[in-house]
Amino acid sequence: MILERVEVENVRNIEAAGIDLCPGLNVLSGANGAGKTAVLEAVHLLLRGRSFRTRSIETIIRSGGNGLTIRAEIRDPTRGESKIGLTKDRAKNTQLRRDGVAVANASEVAALLPVQVLLPDLADLVFGPPSSRRQWLDWGTFHVKHEYLATLRDYLRAIRQRNGALRAGDQEAIRLWGEQAGELGERVTEVRQHYVDLINTRLSSTLAMLSPELNIVLRHEPGWRGDSLANEMRQHTPRDVKLRSTQAGPHRGDVRIEIVPKSTQGAPQPAAHMLSRGQGKVVASAMKLVQAQHLSSEMERPSLFLIDDAGAELDKEHRDRFFGMLKDQSYQILATTTDSDWLLGGYPFTRAALFHVEHGHIEPINQN
Repeated sequence: MILERVEVENVRNIEAAGIDLCPGLNVLSGANGAGKTAVLEAVHLLLRGRSFRTRSIETIIRSGGNGLTIRAEIRDPTRGESKIGLTKDRAKNTQLRRDGVAVANASEVAALLPVQVLLPDLADLVFGPPSSRRQWLDWGTFHVKHEYLATLRDYLRAIRQRNGALRAGDQEAIRLWGEQAGELGERVTEVRQHYVDLINTRLSSTLAMLSPELNIVLRHEPGWRGDSLANEMRQHTPRDVKLRSTQAGPHRGDVRIEIVPKSTQGAPQPAAHMLSRGQGKVVASAMKLVQAQHLSSEMERPSLFLIDDAGAELDKEHRDRFFGMLKDQSYQILATTTDSDWLLGGYPFTRAALFHVEHGHIEPINQN
């Protein structure tokens, strides 16, 4: 799938704008606060069902506007074109349509075009809380196995119900929801582990090209121990009652990012304790790249890269390698920058488009 056109109305400081994108590198250039990131946010909101900046829709809708609208045209070489439309108002009413037909679940649209997001805080994937790595893990697992999302949602619903029973002291409900959460949680864990194994087989080769001095391995921490999650929940019910929430399960899981020492006698060390901020961004970039590589090669589903403040926190050497890999692997990219010269001049994509953004207005720039 290729994102061919995006139209945005009443998003941040953008009243109305539309741009035609090329299959290669698309650069949004302009001063800070011009509205560049708002375009990326709109695409993300449409294709992934949420903003990457906030949970409050009121802060996204342009001041003076009653609601926002985002439309896109997506083309598949074999399946043809799809038109996607999203409207949201201040009362939190949402309408999502595909080819004029209402779509009940945002995941149906998300499945059309995998989106990789690289923000200035990308290093938080390494240094941040487990929730950011669970999100990375669940996104990738969903695109490999779409039915996984329903299992994960059912599991989280069971955990919420068990937590409610814990707070109410309802022992029978605690037991019943624990049994259901245990079964679903084991299925979530199995699929997550399989996905981490897939990513590990590619990560070393990608890092060897991006940053040869780093040897990283990912270890899935399921968030529970033993052979049965339901049994663990039963055994620790008194603790959970005291803490008023379920302490074991995939909702407590993590992806441990470890540095593998060159010496066989050394033990792996947590990357978050050893790497610089810049190195952390390199590792996080590699994790995003590997996800895209797997989807392209195994699932024949190329990703769209949304890159805000392109090249931030990467030194020139790693920046050149990263964007060189994106170019060589023919991904579609929508990137923002305050200086487009280094990006367009340093990485001669076969197909590239440049747009100038100023005060919410977007104009294409002829590069000839």
